[in-house]
Amino acid sequence: MKRVSFFICLNLLVAGTVMAQSDLQPIATVKVQKSEPITLRQLRTRVEAYQKELGRVMTLDERKKVLDTIINERLVVQAAEKEGMRIPDSEVNQNFIQMISQQVGKNVTEAEFAQLIKDQTGLSLDDYMRAQNGMSLADYKNFLRSQIIAQRYVMAKNQSELQNLAEPRDADIRSYYELNKQSFVQPDMVKIFLVIVPKEGNPTAAEAKLRELHQSLKDKPANAGEIRIRSQEKNSGYQAGEMFVNKNSAASRQLGISMDALLKIFSMEINEVSDVTETANDFQCFLVQERFSAKILELSDVVKPGTNITLYEYIKRNMHAQSTNQAINNALTQLINELRKPENYQILRSDAELDSILSW
Repeated sequence: MKRVSFFICLNLLVAGTVMAQSDLQPIATVKVQKSEPITLRQLRTRVEAYQKELGRVMTLDERKKVLDTIINERLVVQAAEKEGMRIPDSEVNQNFIQMISQQVGKNVTEAEFAQLIKDQTGLSLDDYMRAQNGMSLADYKNFLRSQIIAQRYVMAKNQSELQNLAEPRDADIRSYYELNKQSFVQPDMVKIFLVIVPKEGNPTAAEAKLRELHQSLKDKPANAGEIRIRSQEKNSGYQAGEMFVNKNSAASRQLGISMDALLKIFSMEINEVSDVTETANDFQCFLVQERFSAKILELSDVVKPGTNITLYEYIKRNMHAQSTNQAINNALTQLINELRKPENYQILRSDAELDSILSW
């Protein structure tokens, strides 16, 4: 019986080794600057990422297109590197931090995001990334690096054309507004002054500090300005600043509160101060400063209270950005067509072999 168990374990071990070797087999190679293999594992990783996004299994033809996409990326990246273009790890990390900060709704470090994920899901950041998009953290950052360098390279090679793109015409901006007016809605919104005192290992002191600031706001709401200034001093021990809160489910999720709690904020009076609340990491309170009613924005309205960008300027910038993106995509397509030569890349499997390999 022991011998049977041994052979079963041995067979499983051999099968696992064969699978690992299979995943590491190169199925294509790119060689603009250097010979760089594209392995089955790399293709699997990207396909899994797209399947997460699509919510379904990709067809064989779609998987072949993913392989083409990876080849195109490597062609452009190697062409950029051949001309001396490099993207440092610090820039990739900064782009990743900006992305996760937008997701959270506030500025966070990678370590803070990892802890937040751990607290909410019990997963490590690496496992969370795999669950979200099928890529490990390292794979995702490599993907991000390729996207950054490809876009920068294309923009550098087409700088004069991109700089000379025509600005959107006034008539086009106004037509766009009229056709999409129903999309430009400002929801009910309040501006609050939020004060947070992290516990940092001393909850008693943190609560005492927050209650002192809380009382200062209740005594005189105008003290918010002074409290904000003092929060920026070194070792102030607290954070304070204004934020705008929308009356919708997205705001409820972002703040981590129920809709009932959100509606309670909107029932408060101007200059009213909330009760002190405690979270796992800090103590908080806020002051209601302004209230804004829902409405369809006019072209002369600011896009968001507290800013000076009008809807007219916002549409103009977006239309110009769309034209720029289209020009970049056209230039990228042209560059890829120039690089897709037999001497720059090779698919290492016949059509029949490739079909078999991609049908996992």
